[in-house]
Amino acid sequence: MSTNNSDAQRWSESVFGQAKLGDSRRTQRLVKVGEMLASHAGHSPLQASEGDSALCEGAYRLFRNEAVNVEEIAASGFSATAEQVRHYDELLAVEDSTTLSYAHGVTGELGDLGGKAESKKRGFLVHSVLLVDPESEYSVGLIAQHRWCRDSAKRGQRRQNKSRAYEDKESYKWEYASEQMKGQLGQDMQRVISVCDREADIYEYLDYKSSQEQRYIVRAARDRTLSEDDENLFARVAQTPRLGEHTVYLAQRGGPHRRVSRKVTLCIHTQRVILHPPQRKHDELEPLAVNVVFAQELNPAKGEKSLCWLLLTSEPIATLEAAKKVLHAYSLRWRIEDFHKAWKSGAKVEQRRMQHADNLERVAVILAFIAVRLLQLRERAAGKDKESDIPCTEILEEVQWRLLWVTTEKKKPPRKTPSQQWAYYAIAKLGGWMDTKRTGRVGWEALWRGWFRLMDRVDGYLSTRDLLDEIEI
Repeated sequence: MSTNNSDAQRWSESVFGQAKLGDSRRTQRLVKVGEMLASHAGHSPLQASEGDSALCEGAYRLFRNEAVNVEEIAASGFSATAEQVRHYDELLAVEDSTTLSYAHGVTGELGDLGGKAESKKRGFLVHSVLLVDPESEYSVGLIAQHRWCRDSAKRGQRRQNKSRAYEDKESYKWEYASEQMKGQLGQDMQRVISVCDREADIYEYLDYKSSQEQRYIVRAARDRTLSEDDENLFARVAQTPRLGEHTVYLAQRGGPHRRVSRKVTLCIHTQRVILHPPQRKHDELEPLAVNVVFAQELNPAKGEKSLCWLLLTSEPIATLEAAKKVLHAYSLRWRIEDFHKAWKSGAKVEQRRMQHADNLERVAVILAFIAVRLLQLRERAAGKDKESDIPCTEILEEVQWRLLWVTTEKKKPPRKTPSQQWAYYAIAKLGGWMDTKRTGRVGWEALWRGWFRLMDRVDGYLSTRDLLDEIEI
């Protein structure tokens, strides 16, 4: 959230400075545009340029320049993330897909997003992979992303999935993402565990991860047949002796699968099984040995759906601690959803307006890395350590935190700079947040609402101060 220009400049140089755009001047402009947008998260290029017409025009020239390869912009950001991997013993690659939806004039060049055939909204489908440190639970950076437009003429093609080659299906995106990661990480790929939801429960994908000796945790969606005796997977694992119990925290979730945040105690079962391969027209698949962690909620609260996870994994499961580690890793999978919220609610990628799809994609990719920065700043401000005394000047400028104090505390700012924790909750309260459920967790909408209200106050204060200075002269 910081608008500290020197910090934003260093960040933009580290993320975009390696972009090979055919001309060093284009790369320099990309770094400048990244700094500008990072310093004014959620604002349009016109607003972010603060009246600097040359800077604004330079940004739009970059977006419109056909010689600027969007994949090279992304590759620079991925390389910056890859350089950090060596500092960690182990990382989680949490991944999932989302849509970027638009309804303005460029829609004719964008793709079908499903839903009603008469819908005017069209856009990109995007599959992203975010690295997360399981120990600190902090996001490290984007390591892979694939964007595509779905052809409206192929609507209903899913019904023909059984007759199509695996590589021709959208579900191939999971393997494609792993190939992208491998290209960036090389030998460091062994430090990374792919963590995926049920959509990744694809036999070919599991077979690929195993054959490449890549690590994974995938939530099972299908009650597969086992090769040993034709018994089904879910029934077999549920009948194994209980290994122990484990408590996890479930974050609040909106949408059609809405749930409130709560702590959940899980009963754990584990087993190694051999999956029977499905029959495919194009491929002859072999049986596949996988480890399984089955966790079911004990004593769910009245009215709450009982949590049940069946996880297929390459990770060890022989001990309770090993099984807990797998469950903890999967519980962090929701971080990719936070990235999507930061991209849409924080960086406001779906509010950008461009005349052509290529231009829009360039903006979206730049904003994807800015969204990661917003996510990291939010995590740092919230912090796992509630006693953290890190000063808020790490994320706010002096004038910003002082105005925030006066606005929320209604008294003169203290001599000692308050903490990041204070700033996080003060911004949230400015956005209308109230901790009615006593979780201490702030939603994205309240956070960004508070942030923009603070920025309005800062802009108003600075404008008034400058005007008064002119009057005194």
